[in-house]
Amino acid sequence: MHNGRPLTLVGAIFALAGLVLLGVTVALTASTASFLASAQRTEGTVTGLTARTTTSRDSDGYTRRSTTWYPTVEFTAGGRQYSFQSSTGNNPPAYREGEGVPVAYDPGNPSDARISTFWSAFLAPVITGGLGAVFASIGTILFVLGRRSAKKR
Repeated sequence: MHNGRPLTLVGAIFALAGLVLLGVTVALTASTASFLASAQRTEGTVTGLTARTTTSRDSDGYTRRSTTWYPTVEFTAGGRQYSFQSSTGNNPPAYREGEGVPVAYDPGNPSDARISTFWSAFLAPVITGGLGAVFASIGTILFVLGRRSAKKR
């Protein structure tokens, strides 16, 4: 019989990784919420889509290519035209050229702008939060099972 130490160690590592991811989630959410709270809003237009293709090789040796489309958006603030490329891409593309999109921008620095939709703003925190919750939960369960197993010996 094993004494539960490996299970406790793996659980602790998973729980710690989960807590780190949850901390990253809080920081990302706070940063995005702060930006959106002070941002001005306007309507922008998608002027182009930039394709970024990544290539990976799976364990069977097959090469896989994946293309993600990043919209470029133009908007007007203070009588000047600004343009930015979204940091969030999609496959298939989430927008079409010529489509109107909501834009949030820093009034002190209009070149700091983002598409102002829930998924564009909060995709990263949703992903890190989900992974953090899963890792922390699994880690806690493994840790508790490992401790119980060690106490039974």
